[in-house]
Amino acid sequence: MTEPTGQPTYPEGSIGAHHRTSGTAIASLVCGIAAFGPIPVIGSIAALILGYSARKEIERTPGLEGDGFATAGIILGWIGVAIGFLGVFLVIGLMAGTGGSGIGTP
Repeated sequence: MTEPTGQPTYPEGSIGAHHRTSGTAIASLVCGIAAFGPIPVIGSIAALILGYSARKEIERTPGLEGDGFATAGIILGWIGVAIGFLGVFLVIGLMAGTGGSGIGTP
């Protein structure tokens, strides 16, 4: 039998590997999801701001992860902004369409 001569080695990314996930990236994703619920406008804008900020933070900081969360938050933020604009144009179109139709006039 042979005796162990040193510390055991582990494959890269296994036991002992320490990676942190950006809290800003997680917040971006949460705001992006919230944009489709209780806070549509604020959630979309916050998701965009936090998502772009998180991506810069992840680039600058070695070992910091969460780029996928930041990207998802950015995508959800832009979808929320697009839906908001479509809603505004729809309301304006409906208001302009009913203006000359005689609806509501005696």
